[in-house]
Amino acid sequence: MKIKLLIIFLLGSFLLTQQEVSGQSFCGNTGAFTVTPTVGCAPMKVAVTSQMVNAESETYSYNFDRKRTTPPDEKDRSYETSYTYNLPGTYTILQYGSIKDVGGFTACKDVTVKETRGPKAELIACPNGKVRLTLISDNISAAYDAIEISWGDGGKFTINPKTNTAAYFDHTYVPANNRAAITLKGIYSNGDCAQSNNVTTINNDTPPPSLAKIRIRSVEMPANGDAKIVYDGMDGIETKVFIALGEGDFIFTNKSGRTGGPQSVNVPLLDPKQVYRFKLVSTDICGNEVQSPIVSSMVIKEGGLSLDEIISVAWEHGQNTDQLIQYQLKRDGAVVFSTADKRSYEDTDVKCGNTYQYEIVAIIANDVRSYSAPLSMEPKTSAPETIGKASVTVKDPTTISTKVELSGEGLTSTYDLLVERALLGSQDFQQISPPGNQSLQFEDSGVNTSESAYCYRFQYENACKLKSPSYSTPVCSILLTTRPPEMVWNSDSPFTDAVGSYDLQETDEQGNLINTIPKQLSTAHTVDLASQSSLSYRVQATSADGNFTSLSNILNFTSEAIILVPDAFTPNGDAYNERFEVKGYFIDNFKISVFNRWGEVVYHSEDMAEGWDGNVDSGKAPGGYYLYKIEAINTSGEAVTRKGSFLLIR
Repeated sequence: MKIKLLIIFLLGSFLLTQQEVSGQSFCGNTGAFTVTPTVGCAPMKVAVTSQMVNAESETYSYNFDRKRTTPPDEKDRSYETSYTYNLPGTYTILQYGSIKDVGGFTACKDVTVKETRGPKAELIACPNGKVRLTLISDNISAAYDAIEISWGDGGKFTINPKTNTAAYFDHTYVPANNRAAITLKGIYSNGDCAQSNNVTTINNDTPPPSLAKIRIRSVEMPANGDAKIVYDGMDGIETKVFIALGEGDFIFTNKSGRTGGPQSVNVPLLDPKQVYRFKLVSTDICGNEVQSPIVSSMVIKEGGLSLDEIISVAWEHGQNTDQLIQYQLKRDGAVVFSTADKRSYEDTDVKCGNTYQYEIVAIIANDVRSYSAPLSMEPKTSAPETIGKASVTVKDPTTISTKVELSGEGLTSTYDLLVERALLGSQDFQQISPPGNQSLQFEDSGVNTSESAYCYRFQYENACKLKSPSYSTPVCSILLTTRPPEMVWNSDSPFTDAVGSYDLQETDEQGNLINTIPKQLSTAHTVDLASQSSLSYRVQATSADGNFTSLSNILNFTSEAIILVPDAFTPNGDAYNERFEVKGYFIDNFKISVFNRWGEVVYHSEDMAEGWDGNVDSGKAPGGYYLYKIEAINTSGEAVTRKGSFLLIR
């Protein structure tokens, strides 16, 4: 036994080495055997007979791979000379062994086992007696040359599975309760396996499938009105496309199909500016009619807003069965706006001279889409109006600030505000604004406001290169000067039209307005220096129509400091003369100290408005005389000192 196993091992090693070196199949031609039969019907039993003389260790493999270059695995080897094939197919039988003093041998033969199992099918049955039989396309049905279908009520027919293209077969039993078992049998054209072929019997009552998956997926309305409807169909189920204009009745479009999966139909000659509703009507094999959810088309149109360099769009959408999730507005293919409830949009990100294409998309529940026809639009353009409101303000000795207000049509997101200047009384206007000036408030730093007055006029040019028809009415600055005790300003009108009024404005040190003195049409004002605590002034002129204003330079007066000190006060609770209060004018900085008769400071403050209430740390100060010392700085920056005494009366 050990010698026999050794021989097998050496033979296998020898054959393996030879085949691996040559790279050829392990099947050789050095062996010899016969197989009976070589063709038959499953299950098929074969018998092999060796034709090798003095063979040793002869084995067989009954399902060998001809492409293999090595011996079969141990589990695939057999010393039996018969074998039964239960399944159809083409199989290779390998013979291999050895002969003493000669060497190893191999040989292969093929056998064919034909299919005998019955074909498979699915059956749908209806209460009205109609049935639909769908053959399963698999290796079983493909093996036969023909398949015989018998309905059980005497009706039968035969099909060629290799050439048949029908997905299903219908039959109606009359009467409806005359149902019988349906049989299917595979047939070979040469009559093989006629006695072995098994018959499949089908007698189940599977109801028709649900048609819920038959739904519209998208409605697309192109510019030419040939609407494209994409929907999911089902094999063997007739699906018709219906349409309604607005809220009108649905009518059949003469478009239908019976194919499963994604389907596409075109409904021509529609008006892309009208809203249509679409639905599918499907009928199952039992005659039951099912309607799909309704999907409406979209219409995009010009919106109601009409402004320069703004494109206004609006859209219409009919009622859908499923919930609307979102609208998406596309401009040139990119989404620029999304909303769940609005039906309009104003697009400000547009420029004159460009054409934009808009499309609205409705996103509906269950991943449904509705697309409008595209709409091409250009931003509106109109000539701007002449600037009718402006102001001129003198800021400092070298700067005048101008400001305009814009109104009317023709205003765009980008523009060029032209500013021209001339000396008061001259018509020689020169442009002082840079190209592309987009500031409504322009500062002119090339002036001398202490010596001259200047006039300005303005013109607007929009992004579409359209200008206002003319320059604005000139607005001139005002030169305010002093002629003690008067202030005067230029008598030439700052406007082409009449002056409505002059107002003298009194300001604090920060330029904040604290008082206004109406001057009507006067061009001078007398200052009462003795009664003034602040001497900063400017003049404002307003045109008769109120559209133009001019503010002069600020004029600051300087004066000697005035300090008023009371000689007594009575802090006795009678609400009269209760505090020791100092009044001062033309003072920028202030300090006061109060001393008793022994030179002790009983009160100190740097706030002129505070005043002493007659109290000290120990309580009420006694009546009698007290000394004070005031240190101040006047408006000219000079130090001022005042000393004296006053009486505290209890």
